[in-house]
Amino acid sequence: MEKRILCYTDFSENAQNAIDYAVQLYNQQTCTFYFLNAFQADADASDIEALIPDVENDIFKSEKKTSETGLNKIINTITLKYKNNKHNYKVLSSYNALLYALKDSIKTNAIDLLVIGAKDVFDNQEDRQIPTLDIMEYITECSILAVPGDFKFCSLTEIVLPVNYEEALLETSFSELLNLANLYNTEIQILHIKKEHNLDDNQLENKTKLEHIFKGLTCNFHTLERMNVNKGINSFVENDRCNLIAFIGEQSNYIGNDLPRPLLKELDTHLSVPVWLINR
Repeated sequence: MEKRILCYTDFSENAQNAIDYAVQLYNQQTCTFYFLNAFQADADASDIEALIPDVENDIFKSEKKTSETGLNKIINTITLKYKNNKHNYKVLSSYNALLYALKDSIKTNAIDLLVIGAKDVFDNQEDRQIPTLDIMEYITECSILAVPGDFKFCSLTEIVLPVNYEEALLETSFSELLNLANLYNTEIQILHIKKEHNLDDNQLENKTKLEHIFKGLTCNFHTLERMNVNKGINSFVENDRCNLIAFIGEQSNYIGNDLPRPLLKELDTHLSVPVWLINR
């Protein structure tokens, strides 16, 4: 089945790195990549409201030309660099606020995955880019992959999957994860940060379900006690074999409200590997 992937770009090196990562990650799958650039003629325009273009405005014309030229350059670069006949590329130049442009593009093109580049720090007051954290909280229509600017794709050796064993688990929620894990023969490290003394019957049942879901893959279960969620996750990230942190949208309230916000804040500061939020 063809996968439809939306890659947002502001033409920065950070955004280009995320595009390169996604194209390589899915190099074995049939995909259509949509490269989106959202532009505005007014620097003070809203970040979340739809904009109505004045097509005769000189600033609009200039920004539109810059957007379209930049997008076509990306397609030319990617096509020459990767030469993958399983991949098709399309461009979307949108005169709109970023969040509105993302939501509209996802709906119109039936997008499966949104790929964004994550900056190391978002505290530069002159930088108007919307933080990765806000995008990941605002966009719920598809899964989201956030790639740190200095992370280069090499393989998918190990995925860390934080869970709490509390929510009902459906195999369909893990289909995207299983697909990639099987392609790359990836090891799954399931991580539970323990706050209770013992798992209750429901949690034990869900743990057994996970064992069944990941049957056939190398899957290890880990339990850490009395540890901050981010510290526990980062202890796995520090292992050079870890290539990705994934968590399921249904478990976004993992351990109270410790996830996803504090984990995603780590992405905004110093998290060193991609984070994949699987929304279903």
